[in-house]
Amino acid sequence: MNMPIKLNPHHTTDEFAVGEFKPHGLVEMWLEGNVLRYDAVGPFNRELVRAISKAQHDIMLAAKARGACVEIVTIHESALVTPDGLAELALILEDVNQQGLAPLAVAYVMAADVEGAGIMAPLFRKRYQDQGRIFQIFDRMEQATVWAQAQLDAAGAQAADE
Repeated sequence: MNMPIKLNPHHTTDEFAVGEFKPHGLVEMWLEGNVLRYDAVGPFNRELVRAISKAQHDIMLAAKARGACVEIVTIHESALVTPDGLAELALILEDVNQQGLAPLAVAYVMAADVEGAGIMAPLFRKRYQDQGRIFQIFDRMEQATVWAQAQLDAAGAQAADE
């Protein structure tokens, strides 16, 4: 039986944490119009990345029901992710693509003072680009918001031209 799509889902990874080891980090996620918002406090391990996958599913379904969407992920305190967490991220990105739930584009917001931002930026970029995602990293939310809106606008104009 198909479950109805929640129109305004809002979750944290703590709600979806299962397994032998405790997730390190916390991610809150919700929809703002056609923007999937993630507010993340790191560092992160594999268990946390798995919890993100579960927590975001109905939010991605709700976003898909609204049409074109983008993601903005804000990382606070630490961007560090364990190697097995990065491997899990790659699998989740691939799975989201296969389900047809991938957003148009993804923006990460990491201020310069976020621990490991410089180390993790190229690793995040590679994971997203390997899955064919449009991906950009910003140090300020204002920049990310303008860029994300431009991605939505371009998709709207493209859809109108087709």
